[in-house]
Parts: sequence; C-alpha cells; structure tokens
Amino acid sequence: MKITIEEALKIKEKYGDSIPLVYAKDISLIDKLTKSEIKIFQGMNFDPEHYEVFSRNNIQEIEVIFSELLLAKLSSNFPEKYRPPMYVKNFLDFDRYISAIDDANRLSKRKRYAISGTEIYIKNQPILRFNEEITFEKWNKLKTYIDKKIEIPFYPSERGILITTLTNASDTNYLQKFFLHSEAVALFVEKVKKLNFTISPDFYPDTDIITATKEEEVLEKYMKTNVRLIVIVDKSIDEKYKNLLIKLKTYDRFVRFSAITDLSPLNEEEVLKAIRKAYLSDPFLEMK
Repeated sequence: MKITIEEALKIKEKYGDSIPLVYAKDISLIDKLTKSEIKIFQGMNFDPEHYEVFSRNNIQEIEVIFSELLLAKLSSNFPEKYRPPMYVKNFLDFDRYISAIDDANRLSKRKRYAISGTEIYIKNQPILRFNEEITFEKWNKLKTYIDKKIEIPFYPSERGILITTLTNASDTNYLQKFFLHSEAVALFVEKVKKLNFTISPDFYPDTDIITATKEEEVLEKYMKTNVRLIVIVDKSIDEKYKNLLIKLKTYDRFVRFSAITDLSPLNEEEVLKAIRKAYLSDPFLEMK
C-alpha cells in the first residue's frame, strides 16, 4: 500500500518496530546532497533516517507491504484518509455481492463497485492493491487466482449522508425548517461523537455529511458525490419531497433514503439507529 513519508515517520516514531513498515519494492535514487546513489531494497524496514533522504529528494510517497495491523494504526492516526473496511466477506459472499452490483448497474444510472480494503499477493506480486476499485469485470479476472478460503475486507463505492430540507426564504415556517435542519446536521457531525455512536466503520462524520436545500442541488450532489444515503429532515413529507424521490428513483432505482420528522434530545439515539439501519442496507441485494 502507498503511504506518505510523513505518515510512515509518525507510525515509526509512535509505535517503533511493533508495527511493520516493510518496503514492497526497491527504491534507487541519486541523492541531491551527497550526489551518491542510494538503494533501499524490497523487504527492508522503513527507518526515520530514510525520511530525511526522501524529503530532500522530493519523494513524498512510498509503497509498503499491507497488513491489517498497519491499517488499524493508520486508521487511528489518520481517520479521514484510512478507514476500517465497512464489510468483510468470504469468497463466495463477495462473489455474490459483486454479481448483485453488476445486475444493479444494468438497471440504474448510478454505477457501483467495491474498493479493496486489503492487498492480495501471488508469488510476492500484488494482484489486488489496497484502495483499488473492484469492478465485476476485474473480479472475474482475479478470482481464478485467489484462494477460495480467503476473506475480503472492502468498502462500497458509496459513502456519506446527504441531509436535505427543501427551504425557501419566503416560507412562513422557514425558521422552523432552518433550525430542524441545523439540529440534524449537529446530530450527525457532533453528537454521534458524544454518544460514541457508529453509523458505519468507514463513516467519518467530519467529512461524510453534506447538505442541500434545493431540489436541483439534491439531484446534483447525489449524482456527483456517490453519497450513500439521503436523509429528508422536515416536519412534513409533502408532495415536493415525493416528487424529488421520483426523480431520484428515475436516476437510481436503488437509492437509499430515510426521513426525520421529529428530533429532540429524547429521541436522538433512536433516530440514529433508524438512520444506521437505512445506511447499512443494500437494496440491490434484495432483487429476486
């Protein structure tokens, strides 16, 4: 997997040799300072001295051998960039999941895929890298080479929550809508941390919440961001929301959505549980 030299240095300084940072391939360069050739070989461990060499030679990224332990520490120290995988499936279940995605992609304008949360090597050569997209076509090429007893951690291509309250400054209840919308955003960004509530292992509230207050904005953001779930926040789910959902379903037959019509300190956890259930659902797996 590829990590920056700053990330490697922090992991090495914080955890020492307890976390493996092993080069996945050779590195050869002419040092700008000493003018001599420097060689670092595959299988060697990253050393803080290497940081100085890389830094002065404008090498910002290195490739190291993936391990679950390394990913866990990267997730702990750089949670926005490195997330725990959302799913871990055995070979057969992953094969069914990818096949279901392929079926869904033929029925929807939204195109889904999986993202690798691991690396798989054959004879020391990577055939699947961390953070690599896994499409139906790619999986069919890979699966004949993969041990059928393997478990595959991965991320869906969809992530995040789009909170929408359709508002107009001329509405008589504009302020009520505004405050309810703001409370919902605060619930998902701030209060989930206080409640220690997990929406999904790969969900990071500081970056995975986006908002929209106009119909065209909802449609545009859903199409462009690959957001996973739309949450309607309003006291009343009226015709304008029903029309919005029709348009969304025209674009994506398998769109996930939920609604919050009442929010108070007394029901926050119940609301979060309902949202988590909707977020973790995979409607395309329910096709007959």
